[in-house]
Amino acid sequence: MIDKSRGQAFGLLFLTFFLWGSVYVGGKLLTQELSPALVACLRCSTAMVPLLLMARPHLHTKIQREDWKYFILVGVLGYFLTIFLIQIGIALTGSAMASLINALTPVSVTILAALLLKETITPVKLLCLALALAGTAVITQGAGSQSELLGIAAVLISVVFWGFASVFMRRLTAKYPAVLVTTYGMAISLIFHIPAGILAYASQPVAFTPKIVLVVLYLGFFGSGVAQYTWTRCLSILPASTCSLFYPLQPVFAALLGAVILKETFTSTFAIGLALISLDVVLSTWETKKLAEAKEQK
Repeated sequence: MIDKSRGQAFGLLFLTFFLWGSVYVGGKLLTQELSPALVACLRCSTAMVPLLLMARPHLHTKIQREDWKYFILVGVLGYFLTIFLIQIGIALTGSAMASLINALTPVSVTILAALLLKETITPVKLLCLALALAGTAVITQGAGSQSELLGIAAVLISVVFWGFASVFMRRLTAKYPAVLVTTYGMAISLIFHIPAGILAYASQPVAFTPKIVLVVLYLGFFGSGVAQYTWTRCLSILPASTCSLFYPLQPVFAALLGAVILKETFTSTFAIGLALISLDVVLSTWETKKLAEAKEQK
């Protein structure tokens, strides 16, 4: 049962990062017409529909008083500030560049997981981090996106916030269903998203065309609702640092989708980055399996 759950987690990680990669492309399509704050608000508001449906069987679960501070931190850091800053980064730098910068998340999550959760940083994980950074650096050179300083800074700050949020998610999912953690965190974020979205719309009214509505529904239902749940579910099965090592898959999917949908281009160096990232994922999977086998033998 443990091996089956672990295998499902790795499959969910691939799905999660495909969905998140597509979010950057969808976000870029929307920020061509909507402000980042409004996009973030619409995305998270829409995400509550599938999340509430999935969380319905667990809504009666009693939350211990001392855990509410972690739910609030997940909502503010993970689902409000991170998503808002990423939308700003997408608007200023483009989908491929924003996703590439966000691939630095493994560094943030691994360091914070080691400091706060006392998770071990093994030599293999250090090698995986090096491969992830190397692959990201190579792909960055070939992605061909513009990079404005403010947008890069916004995404880098979001990486730190998401690292903290992931560590708190790991703590909460040890006690509560993953979907419940995701739903409450997203609901808390709306306390901030909705006022920000209203202000953004008031200052820049827009007409909601069928294209905008469809993209918003996709970002909300799949890019936020489903993807946030699968990410939190993975954190409940695998260490936070192991989950984060799959982050380099996100720019791969974003670059491929960007090339098809947004006509973004990348050079042959993309293949080198893809090879490095693939090796990163294989090593991460192999080490997790070995560590689990060693733990079961004790």
